[in-house]
Amino acid sequence: MKRADFLKVSALSLLAPNAVYAKSLHPKDENSAQQNSEPQQDNHHYWDKKTRLTIAMWDFSWLTDQGKGGSFENIEQRVAEAAERGYNTLRIDCFPSRLIEKSTSFSFNYNPGQGIIIPCWGRVTTEFTCNALQKLKQLADACRKHNIWLGLDSWEKGHMMGHKTTLVLDSDRSLIPEAQEEKALRDFAHTWVKALRLMREEGILERAAWVAPMNEVPHFASRSIESVRKIGALDQNEGEIKIDKNQLLNDRYLLLNLWMSEEIKDEIGRENIPLSYSSLGGEQYAKRLPEIYDVVDVHFMPGVITNPEDNKEFTDIAQGHPQNFAGWEKMDLKRWSTVWDRACRNNYAGMLTRARDFLTSALGNCIFPSGKRMQAVITESFGPVFWPDHPDVSWEWYKHYNGDAARIAASLPYEGVSLSNFGEPLFTLWDDGDWHRNANLFILNIKK
Repeated sequence: MKRADFLKVSALSLLAPNAVYAKSLHPKDENSAQQNSEPQQDNHHYWDKKTRLTIAMWDFSWLTDQGKGGSFENIEQRVAEAAERGYNTLRIDCFPSRLIEKSTSFSFNYNPGQGIIIPCWGRVTTEFTCNALQKLKQLADACRKHNIWLGLDSWEKGHMMGHKTTLVLDSDRSLIPEAQEEKALRDFAHTWVKALRLMREEGILERAAWVAPMNEVPHFASRSIESVRKIGALDQNEGEIKIDKNQLLNDRYLLLNLWMSEEIKDEIGRENIPLSYSSLGGEQYAKRLPEIYDVVDVHFMPGVITNPEDNKEFTDIAQGHPQNFAGWEKMDLKRWSTVWDRACRNNYAGMLTRARDFLTSALGNCIFPSGKRMQAVITESFGPVFWPDHPDVSWEWYKHYNGDAARIAASLPYEGVSLSNFGEPLFTLWDDGDWHRNANLFILNIKK
């Protein structure tokens, strides 16, 4: 770490508890700063919203599938449906690098009429071109009408960094050299800032519940950041010296997260928009983030708990095919569903205990050494991360588990909770309006 960066991170930690930091976070007045920067433990209000957030994870599909016949073709209707289901927040990719372009295009990649095509995030039912900024304004206007906020995230690392690919980096430049990491991440942040200024002019930031610079930072860094990969490759022991790889990773992430967020934090400070960290599992958040962060987005997506008999059957069903959206098409999904439901039912107590233990542990990682607690929300939730949405597959035990796990989260001091990675119009789970509504009503009304 360069000395200047070390001093900057250290200074942020020292300033956080005092009035200087509180005033920069909430500049209206000292009383409102104190009220808004401290979570209200009795009712778990999110920030200054006076309510918990009930969050639907709409990822990047809200835009990619707006073409003719797409799941989001009528965005006004979909937002109204979200409100009917009890959601007050939508987490989306706001496509920062596309907002600064006059037009953006999405290529066709989904045709349910040709074979078994399992619905997945980011599908494009019909190829189309649009102005992304105006599409985002349309979404924000619909959200304003239906009293819904927007969690503004970014999935497209490749596009944000000027690559031809979108979600990942180009293969010939897939690893960012250590000497170029700071510039790459500060450029990434500056792209965000240019987009935020356009969003401000269009009134979009009025609906923002948070800004999260990058979806699942460790997912990207462990694959594309050279310094992180070097630490991962270190031997645990070198001679008589024992290496604490976890501490080295935390220290490096602290710097990476500063580079990609510092300019963004400065820009959104005038609206008092919280800066959110998009995690990947049980990280030591307070050791990986500078204290300019206000929110941690906890992701928890475990598979079903299985016994040896279940594992054997799943292996037989898969027949070497990967258990993801493409691999499902060659499998006996009716049998797969039967085994999954049986495993979930037989191990249900253990699955709920696992959820409780993970969610409790995550909260303990949200407190900075200064005592400042980041508010915790859950937007990619419970499990599993892949699910075959097909007529042969039952949602019954999936809904039992996700709904009950969300109720466990609601009994803990989480200021925002989502029900499912599949809680959007792309998937048939959306059709069970009462399941969404009833769980969200529980989340909003339970008191610790």
